[in-house]
Amino acid sequence: MKNVLLFTGIIALLVIPWTAYGQVSIAYIDLQKVMVESNKGKEAKQTLTQEADKLKKNLDGKQDELQKMKDAIEKQGTTITPEARTEKEKQYQNKLKDYQRLANDYQTELQQKDMELTQKMLKELEGVIKSLGEKEKYTIIVEKSQVLYASPAIDVTSKVINLFNEATKKKPTK
Repeated sequence: MKNVLLFTGIIALLVIPWTAYGQVSIAYIDLQKVMVESNKGKEAKQTLTQEADKLKKNLDGKQDELQKMKDAIEKQGTTITPEARTEKEKQYQNKLKDYQRLANDYQTELQQKDMELTQKMLKELEGVIKSLGEKEKYTIIVEKSQVLYASPAIDVTSKVINLFNEATKKKPTK
C-alpha cells in the first residue's frame, strides 16, 4: 500500500508542473497482456513449453528407472540377504537424490530462461513504448498494475501490441 501511495505521489509531483505548460496526456499499458498476446510473447511461451517438455521427458525416463529399482527391491525383498537389500536401498536413495537435484536444476533452468526472455522482451518493448509516447505526445505512460483506477479510454495496450508485433516482425530473429 505504501508503494502505491508513493507511486501516486511521485506521479502527482511529475504531472502537476506540466499542467502549467499545457494539456497533460496520460496513458497506461497492461504489460502482462502484451507479454501474453504479442507475437513475440507467444513465441517465447512456445519456446519455454518446448524446453519444459524436453526436460520433462528426460525426468520421466529417470523416474521410470527409479520405479523399476524400487519394484526390484520389493520383489527381491525376502530372497536376498539383509546386507544386499540395504545396499540396494542405499543405491535407490542415491538415485532418488540425484533425480530430485536434477528436477530442481531443470526448474531453475526454466525460470532463468523465462526471466531472460522476459527481460529481452521488456527491453524491446521499452523502445516501442517510448516511440509511442513521443509520437502521440503523452506526458506519462504507466504500467497498469501500478494504477488503482484508470479509465479504459487511456489504455494503449492494444496499440503497443500492434506496434511491438510490427517492430519485431521487421527484425530477423536470432
